[in-house]
Amino acid sequence: MKITGKKIATVLFIGLFSACISDDDGSIPPEPIPLQRGDVEVNRFIISFTPKSGSGAVRNFEFYDPDGNGGNAPLKNEMWTLDAGFSGGISNYDASIGLYSDSVDVTDQIDAKGTNYIVCYRDMNTDNFQLGESNSDDNGLRLGTTTTWKVIESGAGNVKVTLSYIHLGKEGLCDAGVRIFESRINYQHQ
Repeated sequence: MKITGKKIATVLFIGLFSACISDDDGSIPPEPIPLQRGDVEVNRFIISFTPKSGSGAVRNFEFYDPDGNGGNAPLKNEMWTLDAGFSGGISNYDASIGLYSDSVDVTDQIDAKGTNYIVCYRDMNTDNFQLGESNSDDNGLRLGTTTTWKVIESGAGNVKVTLSYIHLGKEGLCDAGVRIFESRINYQHQ
């Protein structure tokens, strides 16, 4: 079998290059440091909307995905249906979210370690549904377990709800840290 000089040079180059990427003393490189995810797992939430007007019932909506993102479809993903203001008025709501690992409520743990956690609500159509104020952690940065909302007019859309853990402390940014939980919820206001 005839081997050309080009092939020999290529094989030698690959052999030399791969020899350079391992340790010369033959030791095994250390395992990478695992991501800091905190000590709370979440796969379910129940959010409660209370009309600020004092009239109307509290509305609860649940999301539950036992195997988390990327697996099977959620067992519960209830559409948020809130009342829009009459004659162009705005309906205001106070909301609180309870976060769970299956049936275990972990909201108090997240509140207690709030300087490392942030709950975010994004991607809604702000022409018909707006996030207002949010509770804060001990450093005055957004935590997100209690919020205010405005329904501006009838409409539909979806809200992305996330929980992130930031090991060294957060700066109030939704995309920082490690994502613990993520869901997309549809809404239809009437």
